[in-house]
Amino acid sequence: MITKRLKIRLPRYKRAKTPPPMWLTDRDKRIIEDVYQLRFLTRDQIKQLEFEDGSMTACQRRLSLLYHNKYLSAVHKPILTGYGSSKRVYCLAKKGADLISHLYSEKEARQIKWSEKYNKVEPFFIEHALALNDVRIAFIKAALGSKEYDLFWYTESEVKSWKEKVDDPENSGKTLAITPDAFLYLLGKKKNAYYFLEIDRSTESNRRWRDKIRGYVEYVKSGKYMARFKTEALRVLTVSKSDQRVANLIKTTQSVENAYFFLFTTFDQIKGKNIIFQPIWKSTEEKAFTSLL
Repeated sequence: MITKRLKIRLPRYKRAKTPPPMWLTDRDKRIIEDVYQLRFLTRDQIKQLEFEDGSMTACQRRLSLLYHNKYLSAVHKPILTGYGSSKRVYCLAKKGADLISHLYSEKEARQIKWSEKYNKVEPFFIEHALALNDVRIAFIKAALGSKEYDLFWYTESEVKSWKEKVDDPENSGKTLAITPDAFLYLLGKKKNAYYFLEIDRSTESNRRWRDKIRGYVEYVKSGKYMARFKTEALRVLTVSKSDQRVANLIKTTQSVENAYFFLFTTFDQIKGKNIIFQPIWKSTEEKAFTSLL
C-alpha cells in the first residue's frame, strides 16, 4: 500500500510545540552568523546574503526550520499604513548564540555579548537597523564581487566606544561628538578607502545636521582623525530616503566651511546597483554623480 507523508503546517506567529526535524547545514550556520553580526534581518535581506542563486521558497524553508528549532527568534515590524500583514524580522535566539560561541575561537567567544533583551527594542530602532543593513549588504556584495577589496566594518556601538569628540568652535566650552552609524574601510591591493556612514531617515533638523557636519570637519581639521586612523583619506557617506531630502542635506552641508568630503545617495539608488563602483553618489562640489572608487 502506498502512503503519503502528511505535510505539517507550522504556526506562523509562534513556535511549534514539536519542532520539525532538521540537519544544520553550513549555510544555516552562515545565516545564524549573519543575524548575529547584523542583529536584525528580513527574509529578503537574508536571501541577498545567502540565497542569491536560490529561490525565496528555499530561503523561507530554512528560516522556518531555524526559527522553530530555536536558533533564531523573530519580531514583527508593524505596517505603518495599517494595511497588510506585519513583516517578520529575524534576530538571534539563545540556541543560535550558543552555536556562535562554538564557531568562534575561545577569545572571540568571550567577547560575544548577547541576551534576549537585545531583541526587545522600539520599532524605530528596528527600522533604522534594517535601513543600515540594506547599505551594509550592498557593500558586502560589491566588495565580494570585485575580488579586489576586503571590507571591514565597525558598528555604531563600536564607534561610540571610542568616545571621539572635538571642541565646538562656535560654542566655547562645548563639544561635538563623532557618532556615525558605522565606520568602514576597503582594503585593496593598490589603495585603501575609509568612510564614515550616516543613515538619514529624515528625522534630523537642518540645525542638527549642520552640527553633525561641523563635527566631522573639526575632527579632520584637529588631527584627531589622523591620530586614530593613521590616514588623511576620508569620505562621509550619507544614504537618505529621497532626492529632495538629499538636495536639502547637500545645501545644509555646503553652509559649513571645508565640508568637501561628503557624498550622498538614496536607498532607491543603491538597489540593484554596485554601491562602490557605479556613479550613484552626489558630492557638495559637483552636480554629476560619482562612484566611490
